[in-house]
Amino acid sequence: MKNYKVLFILRTLKELLAIFVDSFLVLYFVQVSQNNILPLGIYKLIAVISIYIVMFITKNFCKSKNRVIFLRIGIILDFIYFLTIILLKEKITDYIYFVGLLYGLEEGFYYCVANMFESDGITNEERTKYEGSYFSVQSILSIIFPIVFGSIIYTNGFLKSLPIVLFIVLFRLILSFLFKDTNIPKVSKINLKEFKNIVKKTPEVKKIYLINFFEGLTYSEGAFGYIVTIYIIKVFSNSFSLGIFTSIFSLVSCLLGILFAKVIKKKYYRKMIGVSMTFTIISLCIMLYKCNFITIVIFNFFQTVSKNLMNLINNTSGANISNLELIRKNYKVEYFFGMETCLIIARIISNSLFIIMAFSNISVLMFVFIGILIFYAYHSIQLQKIIEQKKSPSLS
Repeated sequence: MKNYKVLFILRTLKELLAIFVDSFLVLYFVQVSQNNILPLGIYKLIAVISIYIVMFITKNFCKSKNRVIFLRIGIILDFIYFLTIILLKEKITDYIYFVGLLYGLEEGFYYCVANMFESDGITNEERTKYEGSYFSVQSILSIIFPIVFGSIIYTNGFLKSLPIVLFIVLFRLILSFLFKDTNIPKVSKINLKEFKNIVKKTPEVKKIYLINFFEGLTYSEGAFGYIVTIYIIKVFSNSFSLGIFTSIFSLVSCLLGILFAKVIKKKYYRKMIGVSMTFTIISLCIMLYKCNFITIVIFNFFQTVSKNLMNLINNTSGANISNLELIRKNYKVEYFFGMETCLIIARIISNSLFIIMAFSNISVLMFVFIGILIFYAYHSIQLQKIIEQKKSPSLS
């Protein structure tokens, strides 16, 4: 099996598990901890710190010829992570530090090399199609996955659904042995000082780092996505209805992925980000004023469009930037480590706000996130402006 297909399937299965964590695991935490969000906040904070510690420790090893082993370690830890949840059952909140650490280790080992593998395995010319096609396939599977999981949880309880997740993890482990690492850096150690000089003279790198910072504040292990899920849980009474709700909006994501891969032109990226985020902010304010079924649905529609559109555009641009001549041969580890540094700072801030939410008014903090979303969209637009002005083939 070619690396392209291996990476495609691995990423799809990984995102399926992310759907599980982002929706049903949040629901489970809230139910077990009697609607107290503090344990979830502590869990996330420990996880994001652990992710960065792993990446910091492994950064030099990520330039070695045997670095693919980190991908496998991450997948094995994923199995252990979910197995731990099964064994702990209702006692999960008593071991919140350990569970958060396990999740952080799994994510850290996996993503310390996964982004580089995708950067190398997919050419810049085919990346837009790859990202859009992957997004569509992942969205279609997301339609089935929440309904199946939601019905199982509703009928048999949360823990009965976890064997399905464990099967997915084992399949990912098998796929990881089919991957072939083809672009080993010639330099065996990272050189952050030299890379800092590259960043200074490369405006698109500086801008993608700012975007990663705001992404970490919101959706990438940030608190905003979990807060939105809590709002949704308040309206939808059980996990089955939550699964149906998630599946409906996966159709929107699927359509967006197809349009991104085949229809949307790069010259429209900036306008689409601006318009979609404007409607997202307006609908979010309305939802905060009056939270009900209608306002939740309207907000989630616009949020689905703006969030996924920026993810598709920024992920494509970020991976393409890693293939700039100054970076692609010897500085990809430094490049992606820089991304993770921006993310960890933002995630700590975001999850600290989430913990504060347990002792304060949730609506007040949501207005803070409105400002963050505006800056997130602004810098995403500015990155596309820089790319358009340079008209660099390596960024197209």
